Amino acid sequence: MGIPNPVTYRVREVAGKRKQFGMNFAYGGTGVFNTLVALPNMTTQIDFFEKLIKTGVYDETDLKSSIALVSVAGNDYSAYLTKNNGSFAV
Repeated sequence: MGIPNPVTYRVREVAGKRKQFGMNFAYGGTGVFNTLVALPNMTTQIDFFEKLIKTGVYDETDLKSSIALVSVAGNDYSAYLTKNNGSFAV
């Protein structure tokens, strides 16, 4: 696509001008809900994004020319099955 890689949220403080290419909030092993990985879930990642807007790191002009990719994988299912002895029974 010819788009530079966004900077990861974890290194945003030292990213300098690289922030102009966007921000990646993903944490491996996380999900929409809390999983077996003690890292920020999707709700917290969205909160991180909102904070960047509120603090002026990104503004409305930036958002108008942005692309958002939201990806959900199987981590929530894996965590549920592990916590419930491999059963989807309710």
